[in-house]
Amino acid sequence: MRFAPLFAALALAACVTPALSEDEIAGVDWHLVGLEGQSVDWTASLRIDGDKLSGKAPCNSWFAKTSATLPEVSIGPIGATRMACPDLAAETVFFEALSAMQRAELDQGHLYLIGPEGRVMEFATDPKEPCLSCLARQ
Repeated sequence: MRFAPLFAALALAACVTPALSEDEIAGVDWHLVGLEGQSVDWTASLRIDGDKLSGKAPCNSWFAKTSATLPEVSIGPIGATRMACPDLAAETVFFEALSAMQRAELDQGHLYLIGPEGRVMEFATDPKEPCLSCLARQ
């Protein structure tokens, strides 16, 4: 079958996620509900306003810029306030994961930031929403 590669390419193209627009995710407070397919027991958030990113980490408010065009994400150096709290280890995990993210997807009302090797941060507009990627792993 000489056309098998063509059919395979067309099938893959049909599975591609539609383009993500800034209008769908900007100006919304997104709350972290899952990291690497696991629910988190601390709070963190993300807000996208053009090339400006901001939010709340487990201890501090943070800010950064992105230099990519959606759905690509390239998060520049992250700045944060410097308050101490018992969740500084969680904050380090959050910032390390956030800085590694490369792509954004919106699915079932949840924002997924995806990094190398399938690393995933899952955000919802309601912090009480369940982590959908976590439920899939159960």
